[in-house]
Amino acid sequence: MQKVDVDGSHRILVVGSEPSFLEMAGKALEESFQVSYAKSEQDGLERARRERPDAIVLGYLEPRGTSFALHKRLRSGWITKDIPLLVVDVRFNGQAPKGWTREEGMQLDAEDYISISANDYSSIFRMVESLGLKERVKEKLEQKANTFKEVILSPDIFCVTWEQIPGRGAFELQQAEIIDNAERAARGSRIHAMSVTDNPGGNPALSTEMLCAELKRLGMEPLVHLACRDKNRNEIESILYGLAAEGVRNILVLTGDFPSSDAFNGRPKPVFDLDPVHVLQLVKTVNNGLEHEVMGKKKTLAPTDFFAGASVSPFKQLESELMGQYYKLDKKIQAGAGFLITQVGYDARKFHELLQWLKMNKYNIPVLANIYVLSYGAARAMNANQIPGCVVTGKLLAELAEEAKAKDKGVSARLNRAAKMYAVAKGMGYAGAHIGGQGIRYDMVEYIIEKGEELSKNWRDLVPEFDYPQNNGFYFFQKDLESGLNLEKPALRVRRPSLQPMYGISKLAHALFFEPKNPVFKMLKPIATVIDSRPTLRRVFSSFEHLGKAALYGCMSCGDCALFDIAYLCPMSQCPKNQRNGPCGGSYMGWCEVYPNQKRCMWVKAYERLNGHNKAEEIGGYIVPPCNWELWRTSSWLNFYFGRDHATKIIKTKSAS
Repeated sequence: MQKVDVDGSHRILVVGSEPSFLEMAGKALEESFQVSYAKSEQDGLERARRERPDAIVLGYLEPRGTSFALHKRLRSGWITKDIPLLVVDVRFNGQAPKGWTREEGMQLDAEDYISISANDYSSIFRMVESLGLKERVKEKLEQKANTFKEVILSPDIFCVTWEQIPGRGAFELQQAEIIDNAERAARGSRIHAMSVTDNPGGNPALSTEMLCAELKRLGMEPLVHLACRDKNRNEIESILYGLAAEGVRNILVLTGDFPSSDAFNGRPKPVFDLDPVHVLQLVKTVNNGLEHEVMGKKKTLAPTDFFAGASVSPFKQLESELMGQYYKLDKKIQAGAGFLITQVGYDARKFHELLQWLKMNKYNIPVLANIYVLSYGAARAMNANQIPGCVVTGKLLAELAEEAKAKDKGVSARLNRAAKMYAVAKGMGYAGAHIGGQGIRYDMVEYIIEKGEELSKNWRDLVPEFDYPQNNGFYFFQKDLESGLNLEKPALRVRRPSLQPMYGISKLAHALFFEPKNPVFKMLKPIATVIDSRPTLRRVFSSFEHLGKAALYGCMSCGDCALFDIAYLCPMSQCPKNQRNGPCGGSYMGWCEVYPNQKRCMWVKAYERLNGHNKAEEIGGYIVPPCNWELWRTSSWLNFYFGRDHATKIIKTKSAS
């Protein structure tokens, strides 16, 4: 159980009609907690709902039976049902008989129950002190604490999460195995959180939110994978409210694999309304209390308590791919990522590189090393790029092929490899390990942890065993020949000038027509005003704009144009996942995840364009907002001129700075 610091930040509501009880509880608690009081059933219920305290201390209420009634309402209430509740049944002289016996009190589903009877106030106070009201409340807070968050942020504990992969169907054996795993992990207490993937591989599967709520009830801290693939922004916000209501607080925000064709009547329509950067911004907003408008009046919702993280792949082969990952990671951290988990890879230098990059940029954020227990079958699929984002080199695949010839089909070899990765990650300075793999049992996870801890004392000796570079692979830092890892000195990045006439023409046109300080812009503004005020002219102008931009950029008429943000490449038509803030993790050797060997990743092309002009850092320059679908099929030029799109605000911000 995670220890809670009593620093005055926790809010306790004390409910009772006896002034002596309120005074007694106040003296016991006020030095360590923020305490508020309620003297009646209605006041207690209203304060509990409005203030959402960290714990409630419920004493005697007049008339007899009122405390019992309030307890039932608190325990069944939508807002209050998960608030830890401590029943303190104190009988003062002259007080009516108690509302319940000790046995009845324990049956009320309160976290704890104190029953005290004495003849005078001073002896009651001494009894409360001896029973440790403050300590009992602290214990309840510890039960409510977010174990995963507390552990991953602790420099003294190596955090371990275990990934579960739900399958398709409601009553399949695979789903029951996840529940069995959770029960074993809860009993074993070696796992700090269990993560559940969200429609892995783009296939429909049992809901990760539902499974994580069940894991919570079983006593395991869940880590929800929240993929942007299948959900628009309204659905994501709704899911967040549902998770908050169930007490599920940890979220790993992902782009998500492209939808699989193995769905009802063919491939489903991909959504990708928000990217992970936007979702992290949304999570931060709901944590602070989302402000919205109801009947013309502003209303702020009750804040949530999510701990959100993101993934990153340092295992990319090309400079353009790797730099895109780091530029996007910078935005994810700015947007509110509280932790990171790496993609699947086995190159020690790449693992080390990520920590070096974070240190160089002064980011103190915990990272979990993804330790996928690799079977030969999974390795073949990853090596053939059939599982996007996961990197297995030919050298590693050959080693696994030999191991598979053993009597146990290579099981012991891959468990030992995972344990060695655990040791290396811990030695490097990772905050923990994210353990996954098909068919992994709890006893296997325990073995990896125990063996990994044993090996971690000599972790540097294991680094050469994870020397799996990709052919002509780019590393952000120069190699340390002594350790086999990286120096703190960045590698040279060669600027390769490339002939990009379309980029130059687009940049010139933008400077001429869309820079507010330019005289041409000021001359065209009155003309734009006339066009925008007349529906027929506006429709004709929009059609003319679309024809030109469709021919040059593949325009989809979103009305909230992002060409200006991405080296004059359109994320709506040229990126199947509509990514506006950087690449997803699925590109391979510069090819798009969805169209391998057919279409190059749009963000690789953007990097090459900008790098040729020594402006590659513009990719990470600012967070691009999501598309405003209210502008769909309207003129983005007119929207820009009249400040209806996002680009106007960004240009004003850049001009001001």
